[in-house]
Amino acid sequence: MNFRFPVFLDVTGKRCLVTGEGYDVAGKVKSLIDACAETTYINPNAVPEIEQWAALDLMVWKRRAFEPSDLEGCFLVITDHEDNSRIFRLAEERGILCNSVDNPEHCRFSFGSVHRQGELTVAISTNGAAPALAVRLREKLEREIGPEYAALLTLLKESRPLITEAIGDFARRRDLWYRIVDSTVLAKLREGHTAAAAGQVRQLIEEAIQESTGVAREDSSTEPRA
Repeated sequence: MNFRFPVFLDVTGKRCLVTGEGYDVAGKVKSLIDACAETTYINPNAVPEIEQWAALDLMVWKRRAFEPSDLEGCFLVITDHEDNSRIFRLAEERGILCNSVDNPEHCRFSFGSVHRQGELTVAISTNGAAPALAVRLREKLEREIGPEYAALLTLLKESRPLITEAIGDFARRRDLWYRIVDSTVLAKLREGHTAAAAGQVRQLIEEAIQESTGVAREDSSTEPRA
């Protein structure tokens, strides 16, 4: 077991399979639905949440036991059976990522303890050594990283096209991003002053554009004439 390579996957439209029963199987299904995966759950029984999501056509529930052919076209599979070795072996043979819940020797990836605020995702892993520690660290981050970070990311995302278009020099763009992040914008958002925060971001962008334009004009004026 060596889950040391951190990665965030885009599973949009990818066929992802969950099979078996466990205390958090609904959570695994929901995480795939939220990530816009083409989600299929295969098990004779389902908890009420999964029944509801299937009824709303958010996913597919096949009310039967797992069959090897179910892996055809899958991007990843999550299995929570008493014995996951067979499904893991089948997935390995087909090059499919497999997670066996609470069964790390039959996993190709693991789930971290996750904290989200809008576009921000923080995932913590202890490489299976102490999941309880990962949970406590996540709870600490939940107290320290609040909804103001989601609001800040929204402002930054909305500002990116203007910054990219108006400031051609990479180093100047990078400096502007740090100037915004290190400013009092986050404090304003934390205090609920959304309009003031947005205004400050606009001001910082305008100042950076003026600086960039001024330098460009200065460089142009010093060019030797033919």
